[in-house]
Amino acid sequence: MRTYLVTGGAGFIGSNYIHYMFDKYGDDIRIINVDKLTYAGNLENLKDIENKPNYTFVKADICDKDAIDKIFAENDIDRVVHF
Repeated sequence: MRTYLVTGGAGFIGSNYIHYMFDKYGDDIRIINVDKLTYAGNLENLKDIENKPNYTFVKADICDKDAIDKIFAENDIDRVVHF
């Protein structure tokens, strides 16, 4: 199973990308969504997938090196998609 780290996944483009990936690959992928939830981020965009076992949301700023290092240390990330 490939693990994707998606930054900005709560925004319009990012959330549509996450939906697309789950529609295309289903349970064959895992997505970790990192978003700071500023004006553009809206978790309502992802309400329908928030309880999927292969989806994780992390509220963090990508400029926070410690937070990002922790995500990489705790997960085997295969791909990074940055929005």
